[in-house]
Amino acid sequence: MKNVIQGVFGAVLGALYTGFGALQIVAVFTGPAVPFVPASVFWGFVLLVIGAVLLRGARNLSRGLDDGIVFVNVGILLSVAFGAIALLAAGAGALEAAIAGEAWSVADAITPAAYLAVIGAAGSSRGAEGSSGGSVQHDATHP
Repeated sequence: MKNVIQGVFGAVLGALYTGFGALQIVAVFTGPAVPFVPASVFWGFVLLVIGAVLLRGARNLSRGLDDGIVFVNVGILLSVAFGAIALLAAGAGALEAAIAGEAWSVADAITPAAYLAVIGAAGSSRGAEGSSGGSVQHDATHP
């Protein structure tokens, strides 16, 4: 049952990452049309890669392969790591604006990587609650 929940979580989060990544790349060529989704090829590519890892994990879990858990967990790890980088970049922009006396807006600085990382971190903390801590349990009939 836990694999099904993690598979669905990976699929939903992977679809969000892939969608926002595609929006960011398309916005480079068409102009930003969606609020809170800035035009950026770099961040769009990062989101596409994270989405691909999560979707691969969800696909493997749906096929009954246990390695899908690893893909989902690595996707969540990438999500949180790049979300932290996005928040650090936003903080650096705020500090630079404060030092230079320029105007700065949170809406312009926060990228989808930052707010999608919150979902990834929440899923990571929920998934860790039921984990066995890496211990392997053996069946008494099969040594």
